[in-house]
Amino acid sequence: MKPLSSLTKEDVKDLKLVVFDVDGVTIKKGTNIEEIKTQSETKFTIRTNNLTPEMKEKLRELKKYYFVAICSGRSSLYLTDVFNDLLWDNFALISEIGIFTLINGELKQNKKFDERQLHKMKLIRNDLAKLVGDKPEMADFELKQFLITLHASHELPEVAEIMKRHDVSEEFYCLWNGEAFDIAPKILDKGQSIKFLAKDLGIGIHQTIASGNGVNDKSMIDAAGIGITTDKKSVEADYYTEGNEKLGGFEIINKLLELSK
Repeated sequence: MKPLSSLTKEDVKDLKLVVFDVDGVTIKKGTNIEEIKTQSETKFTIRTNNLTPEMKEKLRELKKYYFVAICSGRSSLYLTDVFNDLLWDNFALISEIGIFTLINGELKQNKKFDERQLHKMKLIRNDLAKLVGDKPEMADFELKQFLITLHASHELPEVAEIMKRHDVSEEFYCLWNGEAFDIAPKILDKGQSIKFLAKDLGIGIHQTIASGNGVNDKSMIDAAGIGITTDKKSVEADYYTEGNEKLGGFEIINKLLELSK
C-alpha cells in the first residue's frame, strides 16, 4: 500500500468515476436503532450523524470534475434524504451493499433474486428476529428492502450458527461491520455494483476510484481501477489515507481536487 499523498496526475489522468462509502468516510460513524411495538402502533427510530455542510460542499465541488457515487449498506430512502442536495447531475446513490442504484431519477435493482433466495432470506430473518427478543445485545433490524441488517453491541456467535443451520455459506455472505450484521446473497456486492455503474456510464472499470474503511467495502476497493482505504488496519487497498483529516473522505477529495486543477 502507498500513502495517498503519493497519488499523481498521471495516476488519475483517465479517471471518470469516484465512489465513496458513507459511515466513517463521508459521515462520522455511529448508529442507534430502537423499535417499540404496541398493539396499536409501531415506533421506529434511527439516529445517525449528519452529512456536514463542509462535506456537502466538497462533494459538490468534486462532481464538477468527476461523476461521484455513494455506495453504502444504507437504504436508498435514507441515502436520498442525506444526499438529496447533491442529486441528480453527476451523482448516484448505491444502496444495500450494491442491490440498488439511484441514478438520473431512476431506482434500478442491479440483479433479481430468485424465489428460493428470497425464501432463504425470510427464514434467516425470522430466526434472527428471535434473538432480538432474547438478547439485550441485539438492537434491531434497520429498515431495508432486501439486505438484512441486524444491529448489535458486538459480534455474536449465534448469528453464525443461524447461517450454518440454513446451509447458505456458499451462497450468502454474513458480514460484521462493527455495528451490525449485513446478510444477503453473494451475487450482489459493492464491487459488482460499481461495475454496473461504470457500464451504465460507458466507461471502463479502470477509470474508477473506490474508497472505504471496512470489510463490506473490500469488493469495490478491489474492483476499482484505484482502491483507497481510510482504515488500513481493517482493509487493504492500493492507497491509504494518512489521517490528516477528521474523515478520510475529506483527504481523498482534497487530493483529487488538487490533482484536477
